[in-house]
Amino acid sequence: MRAEPQKISDSRILHFITIAMVLAGALALSISDADGRYSRTWIAVNFLIETTVAFLGMHYFASLKKRNGTEAFVNLILLTVMLASLVWEPIQRMFFGNGRPFELILMFAVKNTFLVMAAAGCWKKYQQFAAWGSIFLIICAATTYSGPDMIVLAGLELMLGFFWLFYSYWNTLRIALLPAVKKQNPGKYLLLSSLALVLFLIISFSSGNPVVHAFKGIMPSSGGDSRGDLYARDGLGDGELLVAGKFDIRSFAPIENAPFMSSDDPSLYDIMSDTYEEEGEISKNIDRAIGLRMQDQKIEEKELPDAENINRHFSTARQQKTAEEESAEGISSDALLHVSGRTPLHLRMETYDIFDGVNWFSEPLKGDYRKPFSLKERFEKPYIVVESKAHTLSQECRNELHVITNNHLKSNQLPAPLHLREIHIDLVDRIDLFDWHQESIVKLDRKELPRLVPMHLISHFPDHKLIDFRAVKYASTSHQQKHFIALPELPVVEKIKRLAEDLVSGIENDWEKIKRIEQYHRQHFQHDRSITYDGKQALPLDRFLFEHKAGPDYLIASSAALMLRSLGYSTRLVSGFYASPDNYDIKSDHTPVLADDVHFWVEVKVGPSASDWFTIEPTVGYAVLGPPLSLYEKTIEAFLAITNWLGKHLMLSLLTLGSIISIFILRYQIIDFLVTGWLKLYQPRDTRRFIFRTLWLLEWRARSQGQKRPVSMSLKQWLQLQADNLAINTGCLSELVKYVNWATFAPNSADNMQAPESDLISHCCTRIINEARWKKQSP
Repeated sequence: MRAEPQKISDSRILHFITIAMVLAGALALSISDADGRYSRTWIAVNFLIETTVAFLGMHYFASLKKRNGTEAFVNLILLTVMLASLVWEPIQRMFFGNGRPFELILMFAVKNTFLVMAAAGCWKKYQQFAAWGSIFLIICAATTYSGPDMIVLAGLELMLGFFWLFYSYWNTLRIALLPAVKKQNPGKYLLLSSLALVLFLIISFSSGNPVVHAFKGIMPSSGGDSRGDLYARDGLGDGELLVAGKFDIRSFAPIENAPFMSSDDPSLYDIMSDTYEEEGEISKNIDRAIGLRMQDQKIEEKELPDAENINRHFSTARQQKTAEEESAEGISSDALLHVSGRTPLHLRMETYDIFDGVNWFSEPLKGDYRKPFSLKERFEKPYIVVESKAHTLSQECRNELHVITNNHLKSNQLPAPLHLREIHIDLVDRIDLFDWHQESIVKLDRKELPRLVPMHLISHFPDHKLIDFRAVKYASTSHQQKHFIALPELPVVEKIKRLAEDLVSGIENDWEKIKRIEQYHRQHFQHDRSITYDGKQALPLDRFLFEHKAGPDYLIASSAALMLRSLGYSTRLVSGFYASPDNYDIKSDHTPVLADDVHFWVEVKVGPSASDWFTIEPTVGYAVLGPPLSLYEKTIEAFLAITNWLGKHLMLSLLTLGSIISIFILRYQIIDFLVTGWLKLYQPRDTRRFIFRTLWLLEWRARSQGQKRPVSMSLKQWLQLQADNLAINTGCLSELVKYVNWATFAPNSADNMQAPESDLISHCCTRIINEARWKKQSP
């Protein structure tokens, strides 16, 4: 009579130990997650909340069990906690601006579920799940953090775990023990647990900690899902940091901090010359101090900055490419870069400001230009801050990550989006490694970019719909900005200006004027790189714009830039690479950038800040990347994409829809036909199984006629009510009831029945399968 209170007491001890184990694992996970990011006070408050919730839950579930509560209700709570933990992450990112990588999102959801299981430990199965789950939590935490407090928590977890194992094991044996040894001493359990703790500490303080290191090879890591994530943390260096060798086996980087390599691969200018062919005869070195269209904007030579790239230029006069060169396989067959992240993406390499009618001259860098870089830590990784001040285009802009991996581009200029904010190259924390190629383009202070090393770029992609562009024309007044509205004194400029004014006639808003010029070029000019103009008969831009209306992208961009300048807008030509979504490789989850992806486009100044530039894409077939879509926009986009696909495959869609509807309507008949045929061909050898499948088929046929058997009605009563509706002998149904009762309640020894009796069961079941059909009711 005294055994029951003792059993309850033992159960409570195990319950408390289970909660302590899970709380230790939860604290270890919180310390691992908060390392360097949150204060110790935050950890303590979070642990206090979890402890309070666990013990309040323990009291609630104990009272629920006393009220004869079911475990189904506990399962519903567990599911709710798991889903709520996952849903919390997007809310946290949206409203609080912070978050966790995917593997930690799952770990915290599992941790919360184990806490609920520990609280519900009055049910034995939840107690066991929680106890083993706490060990899983401590292992995961130990793989990402190895401080002294983690060793203490791991030792505590080990001691509690051994105590739980010993105590629960001996409790299962107490029923078989003699009354004289029923009273056990918990001290021996503590002694055994302490010995296990000592062994663990010996292993932990051994050199290299091999046990913890071994687990790093099998645990998930940040970036391991091959998707760039701003909240990803230090991991094994896989995922976005790997680039599959799709075009060249050398493009595979197995580690993040791959060694810097140098080679004789082609430079950016070699690629541009190969893509657009060499310059025509009219190309020559022209001084930058040229006469402008308006005298009050004349740029004197003494005002020009000293720069080593002052004479770099790109000529619009080029020779026609031969057919052999067009079809030959050269460098364009290899990927120069690999891009991880959203596309389309414009990667800037060079900007041009002065145009003399034929040549675009590279924008120079002042000799005293020293815009400072700074260093910051983001999730324990060094990030070089390129632009710390928020420009006026940063309204509603969110940080977005792209990972660029150089395969074999020989250049020290960093291919990056327009509004570059931060740069991260693993283990690179020296600011002096970075310098300026131009005022908005970063370069590395070395011969070329590191090979096969992922470069993480954080940028902004502003939305033109959220910005007021009414003051575009008056964005800046400094003398240096006059380079961006300079026009050569050529007759073609007057024609371009008149055309631009006609196009924007009646439009008041400056941004609408800019978009009108952009759309005009996209609608009226054909992009064809095979068409070039050597400049012998007339200026290339004159023939392209007013005669052929077809040509390469640099002429389309030049035409748009001059039109915008003639209207008074600061404009510059940009060259670089275009990462097209059409080239996306689903296997590697990267977009390769080829030599043929060299591209020219336009940037226009749209605000007072020095960095208030916006990308204009006048060439048809190219698009500008905007900000990430909201959930509503993604839903609309997905709906439109599905609608578009259905429209293109209308007949297939109608046939599929008709088939689905037909299958749904005839689902009972189809399943009846399939199951009946299966039982006829493959009759189960086990007699009990054959009886139960026959009964299931009979009830399925009844359900198709709306005659589902009520739960409260016995099989015998139900078959008696349905006897008149079934086209089969009533005696056969009575036999089925007897056989079902036998299969349900008879002991296993009854399976060794005589052959005649087995044949009777088989004959009855086969007859019901073949004949038991519902009669059609006469009207």
